[in-house]
Amino acid sequence: MGITGYTDRDVSVRGLKLHYQEWGEPGAPAIVMLHGFGVSGHMFDEFAERLQSRFRLIALDQRGHGDSDWAEDGDYSREAFVEDLEAVREALGLKTFLLVGHSMGGLNAVAYTAKYPERVRALVLVDVGPEAAKEGVDNIVRFTRGPDELEFEEFVQMAHQFNPRRSIENIRDRMRHRLRQMESGKWTWKFDRRFRQEKSGLRIGSELSNDEVWQLYRSVRVPTLLVRGAESDVLTQEVAERVAREMHQARLVVVRGAGHSVPGDNPDDFSAAVESFLEDVASGRFEPEAAAEPPPLQELVEEQEAARRRGPGTMALLAIGAGIVLSVAAAVFVTKRAVDKRADQRRREEEARRARRIGNVPLPPVPAAVGAFDIEQARQRASEIVGQLSVVGRDGVSRARTVLQETDLQAARDTALDLAHTLEERAKSAPEAVRSTVEKVDRKELKKRGGKAAKKGRGAVGTALALAIPGRKPKESRRSRLAKRMPWRG
Repeated sequence: MGITGYTDRDVSVRGLKLHYQEWGEPGAPAIVMLHGFGVSGHMFDEFAERLQSRFRLIALDQRGHGDSDWAEDGDYSREAFVEDLEAVREALGLKTFLLVGHSMGGLNAVAYTAKYPERVRALVLVDVGPEAAKEGVDNIVRFTRGPDELEFEEFVQMAHQFNPRRSIENIRDRMRHRLRQMESGKWTWKFDRRFRQEKSGLRIGSELSNDEVWQLYRSVRVPTLLVRGAESDVLTQEVAERVAREMHQARLVVVRGAGHSVPGDNPDDFSAAVESFLEDVASGRFEPEAAAEPPPLQELVEEQEAARRRGPGTMALLAIGAGIVLSVAAAVFVTKRAVDKRADQRRREEEARRARRIGNVPLPPVPAAVGAFDIEQARQRASEIVGQLSVVGRDGVSRARTVLQETDLQAARDTALDLAHTLEERAKSAPEAVRSTVEKVDRKELKKRGGKAAKKGRGAVGTALALAIPGRKPKESRRSRLAKRMPWRG
């Protein structure tokens, strides 16, 4: 493979001059590459050298980085990066292209693909997922917010300590593209200095929640390769595997001997993984990891048990609500009966006293005190709420069955995953809320005065708690015990 080198080019879009390095032949299939935070398009030099004989490679210096302009208005939002890329595509006349993104550039690439899916033929994400490990992020922040002005070799030594996988020669060559010399003779970073200030006023990244970023990943429909560095402290193996499972068409490759900066830490294996992926996509042989065999029964049972430990599901929450309503209704009933009894006794005593005082002259009846409780209203409201919960449960099951028969399987899968993540967060506080409510009921008073009503209330709450609190199980029915002994046929 002959190395012809790259050409430095500029393009003016959206009021900014954006710089890029171009490799390969103009008529070849295009690959656009988006770098990570604090670096530039030159982080893909080794990769571009290896693929330039077959592709046209465009390594963009994103706004505020490398030799591109800084955003005077401080807009470094994900939306701004996405619209910059779309403007560059139009300016260069690219109809479709292959998109590669590392770290921050990977998040920008996902957002661009989700918005402009018809432009991206395939997507390569380098050591980036919807979640990042705090330790790795903190290491990057400490490194980029270190000394702002140093001698060139001092920067080289600092960078080598940060990433000892590289040789000093390699790092020295990389730092020439990341630093600029000042009038004083010292060197400083090229990327916008406001990134290194804690109170910069910049608009950075996205305001999406964690669940929304996961959904953004799942919304991508193009063939996707996720490459993780085996020694990365930013993207964990657990998150990487989950991304590969939950994205529509995704394959995970782990590159040995590489940390977060995979393309430069091990350019040979990284380039080989990307080339293999692109060949499979072009030939129609690409098979995402999501196409694996369904999990065995034991795995499904384990997942169900894990879900039970995490907290209650939708039906459990309905049972909790019903249990609370019944317990409160029982407490109201018992307390109201006690109040009525005391009021009736006071009324009879008062009538007797008055009769003695006025010579047994009949007096108008004294109205019974009802205090703050209206038993009929309480019973009616409890009945209405329980009825509503029952209807919600029946209708929910009915609608779920209908939707499962009519909807697109992948859309249902995405929706179910979103609902599961949301319920998981909300359910964490449910057991404590139930405990605090139940503690307000005087159980001794219920037992003494409530009789059957108190027993029913405690039974309903006990069932709800068994469903809601990890470690507690409702009594198993005879049919359930028999079902467990039956061999699985499926």
